Amino acid sequence: MLEINAPNLYLFSYHLKEGLGISLQSSQQNYHSVLEKIVGDISRLIPDAIAQDCQETFLDLQTQPTADLKFKGTLHNHAILGRYLRRSLHQTYALIFDGSVQERYNAHQVQSLLSTLKLLTPDPHSSDNLGQTWLISGVWEHGNSTQIEKLAEESYKTLISPEGWHHQATGDYVGVKLYEFWRTSGGNTGETIEGNSYLLLILYPDREMFQAGWGFYEQWQQVLLSRHQIIWADRQSQRLNQQLINQYQLIEAMADYSELSLYHLKTTRDALSGLLTGFTTLEMHLNLMEIQIDHYDQYCHQLEQDADGLGLTDLTFLKLFSASVQESYLPRLQGDIQAFRLNLERIQTLTQMIQGLVEIRQAQRDRTVKTAVAIVGVGVVTGCIVAVASSTHPAVPSVNPGTNSGVTGVLLLSVICGGVASLVTFLTVVLWQKLGK
Repeated sequence: MLEINAPNLYLFSYHLKEGLGISLQSSQQNYHSVLEKIVGDISRLIPDAIAQDCQETFLDLQTQPTADLKFKGTLHNHAILGRYLRRSLHQTYALIFDGSVQERYNAHQVQSLLSTLKLLTPDPHSSDNLGQTWLISGVWEHGNSTQIEKLAEESYKTLISPEGWHHQATGDYVGVKLYEFWRTSGGNTGETIEGNSYLLLILYPDREMFQAGWGFYEQWQQVLLSRHQIIWADRQSQRLNQQLINQYQLIEAMADYSELSLYHLKTTRDALSGLLTGFTTLEMHLNLMEIQIDHYDQYCHQLEQDADGLGLTDLTFLKLFSASVQESYLPRLQGDIQAFRLNLERIQTLTQMIQGLVEIRQAQRDRTVKTAVAIVGVGVVTGCIVAVASSTHPAVPSVNPGTNSGVTGVLLLSVICGGVASLVTFLTVVLWQKLGK
């Protein structure tokens, strides 16, 4: 039976810090919420696992760019040693979880441990999340390759998706076997990585190799970050491109723009402006992917150089991702941008035309408001004149001195005259507009 000594679960999670329409203030708020939930979950599941001052340091993004939150305790009968390391890595927040037990576990116990440790990790669907890679490591003492593959299959279901993985790859690094697993949106190579999540399984032959493996985690973080940024940009660009297509088709389906109300004209104009902004964002995603694939290739090459002479190293599976980006991801986005560019002139023309209609309709509405105010003004002035004129006539003796009929009559007369004057003015304005056409 497969046995692993001191099994470890790592989670390398990355969050966008700034750029591509996301402000630093917004990302800090979202990231702070993620950190607060982590502290809350640990405190709830393992009471007194972390000191108050450690919590405050971990949550202080303003003055503590890097923080290491360590904790330990028993959860679901597992004696857990854990830590969270957060840091800034280029334009992202890197969040690394490390949970382990210092015991020998069989395959069944490993799944129980993974389920428990997952409770202490952040939600991968949080805002601004760029992706995550789960890494299971430990010292492999008993078992064979078939049992290792079975362990990986069950671990993927536990950590990422109950449906299991679509693809797997193997490699070697400084004499240690690597296994990687992932899913794609349709199950085919070259498609979007589902959930932007990977599972890596690294089993060391002895504790000496296990300890030595720590020396390369910094380089691996760089590789994983670039890969996740590429996948994130690909997924975001596909989603945005479909939204732009749907919006453009709705605008083109409108029969007669001149029949639209001023409100709908403004809404359509803003939608067209959104199309142009979206096109710019697509180009930014393409630029990000081109930059990151260069970084990814450089980091992979650096990994190979660092491992030179230290044992068998074969990172072909990492290079296959680079090939997939060059053959599928980049051409797909370049094609989307080119298709949009063919309609760019039409969108700009529509924007100018609708802006012209907005200005005409706005001017018409302003004239209507001014005319209405003038008509009401004529009525009010006429009523006032009649009221003043009526009040200057000699008073007529009243049959009933106790009533106020004189004032009431004057008021009624002024209202009637004002209304008639407003009506006459309105009819004159309408007739004048018709004769002028």
